[in-house]
Amino acid sequence: MVKPGDLDAGERAGQFLWIGFEGTEASPPLLRFLRRIGPGGIILFGRNIESPRQVRDLTDALHGALRIPPFIALDQEGGRVNRLMTILGPSPAAFDLASLPGASAALRRHATATCRALRSLGFNVNFSPVLDLSGRESVNGIGDRALGEDPERVTTLARVVIQAMSAAGVLPVGKHFPGLGAALADTHQDLPSIPLSRTRLWSDHLLPYRRLRSRLPMIMVGHAHYPALQGPRPMAASLSRRVVHDLLRVRIGFRGLILTDDLEMGAIDSSIDDGGLALASFDAGSDGLMFCRSAERIGRAHEALARSLEDGGIGPARARASLTRILAMKRKHLGGRRGRYSEGGLAFARRTFAALGAPAATGLDPTARA
Repeated sequence: MVKPGDLDAGERAGQFLWIGFEGTEASPPLLRFLRRIGPGGIILFGRNIESPRQVRDLTDALHGALRIPPFIALDQEGGRVNRLMTILGPSPAAFDLASLPGASAALRRHATATCRALRSLGFNVNFSPVLDLSGRESVNGIGDRALGEDPERVTTLARVVIQAMSAAGVLPVGKHFPGLGAALADTHQDLPSIPLSRTRLWSDHLLPYRRLRSRLPMIMVGHAHYPALQGPRPMAASLSRRVVHDLLRVRIGFRGLILTDDLEMGAIDSSIDDGGLALASFDAGSDGLMFCRSAERIGRAHEALARSLEDGGIGPARARASLTRILAMKRKHLGGRRGRYSEGGLAFARRTFAALGAPAATGLDPTARA
């Protein structure tokens, strides 16, 4: 694995980006684009997924296209957020599993089966578990994706999920810091303002992050606005240094990778250009900046980051700190052999989901980005 000093400005900029793309195959134009950007992470959506063998061939090609192994991720929470529906079939939601009498065992089985399937398909990161405190019928885009509303119970159950995912060889990502459970709008569409006090946020919504900070390799920051943490001017938390660096990195003491949620979502201020978004997110303290669709926006973000690295707008110490974290995690988790393709692992997941005793979730997937 390379060291931070081995990379030029363009290569360093690429490691800070997690990107999505169109299509279901690694076409020559896509491979040329990936080699130009050199992204640190790649995200697949339903639009990229057709069949088991196709997905494995695609993730193999993505992995092989880059000098530095990429994180290859997707949202496979189960329930409504089920990128692999065509491969694994319907799956129960986290809220329903958490409501079963044997919730811990059910969640462990679900996470283990899910991650065995993900490894078989070539993924090494899953954007799960959801740590937001939310009831089933909330209008915040979370609802039954959550493990419940009680912070102590959510922490206990999330710990089980994180342990199972890690044991199965897939990196978990806790989301959406500092918590979307009290939002009255969906950040995929709008910027909600969450008027909770600092005390309430610390004692309840931040409890899972505080308790699980040493178990989570990555945390995703959401796009809501928190006046008690940020002040009155509406701005997504993902762009706020007070939230990302001061609260998560310093006060809570998180040492893993910090990712933004998708910077192409409706909650993000459209008056800020793509280069400005990338720089603002990085300045706030994130290590991974997520652009999930547009090649043009990804290119502009990459250009702005590379230029700022060259001219000193991003200080060398700040860039080195993130690069060191990124490359150390890749060295630790991506340095070995990739998981083997296994039809048996996929069949095991389908059988497990059917046997869990919770209904398969239905309804809109707010994260689809189709």
